Amino acid sequence: MPDRRPFIQQTASRPEVPVRAERFRAALQTRVLGRAGLGEAENFRALFLEKGEAMLRGADDDALPLSGPTMGWFPWRDGMRLELGAGAQGTHLLLGASTLNRVLQRRAEAGELRFMTRRPTFIRLGADSAAREAIAACFTGVLAETLHPGLMSSAIVDSLLHILLVHLHRGQPGRIGAGAETGGIRAIAGQFTVLVETHFRDQWAVADYAAELGISRDRLNDICLRAYGRPPARLIRERLALEARIYLENSSLALGQIAGVLGFAGAPQFNRFFKALLGRTPGRYRLELHRSAQAGPAAPNAHYAWP
Repeated sequence: MPDRRPFIQQTASRPEVPVRAERFRAALQTRVLGRAGLGEAENFRALFLEKGEAMLRGADDDALPLSGPTMGWFPWRDGMRLELGAGAQGTHLLLGASTLNRVLQRRAEAGELRFMTRRPTFIRLGADSAAREAIAACFTGVLAETLHPGLMSSAIVDSLLHILLVHLHRGQPGRIGAGAETGGIRAIAGQFTVLVETHFRDQWAVADYAAELGISRDRLNDICLRAYGRPPARLIRERLALEARIYLENSSLALGQIAGVLGFAGAPQFNRFFKALLGRTPGRYRLELHRSAQAGPAAPNAHYAWP
């Protein structure tokens, strides 16, 4: 029977720290962590297993054994559960897609990190590892801010989560492995998304990205189609539209100001771009958001996924 006890009572009514955190010590019997809803379509769990054993079970009951010291990250879906063996000790966090997107937005490395967060990812941590100490400090810091939130706690938590993701990415084995061709495609696709994160506001053309990567436009087009199922021009527009939606939803800037921030010549050009991609003008989009907010709770921000 899954343990449905709340993570930490103090954090339930504190939206300024939108992460749930808990220290665990499994004592003499197995403890099961199921899904604790955050009111979002997508949830993610991060685990720091300091010592002991655990078992990650998927919805289809596939089992993945874990042994401390380990850090794990996994998209958390209905039916998943984490079984903590007797004596297991550590900390786990639960966050939603909107928090993850806030952590990653406007980061040059966001493309690579976002790609990593879409699948279960683990790193083994040696007993004397500097990475282990840094990761432990981040988990401890997040836990402290959720227990005793203070001024700008959310900003502190976001920064610590970003550091955790960077350590997790750094600890992954080389991406170029079994097949040089497959590895090359994956690596260049990742480099392309990093460049997009850095330059999408500069209105770079596809040719600019290809030149920076040292490949032809046709080669970049083929890589993006194989890696993401869309051509590079479409991916660039989607990233720009994503940033536009973030500003429309979370800022009070006028449309002309948002257009300037995003590199458009003015509001008319911004309007044409946004309507072509999303079927309505930025003004209409913001008005619909305002009406939805008045009608009830906001819809989850699952549409922030990119690429």
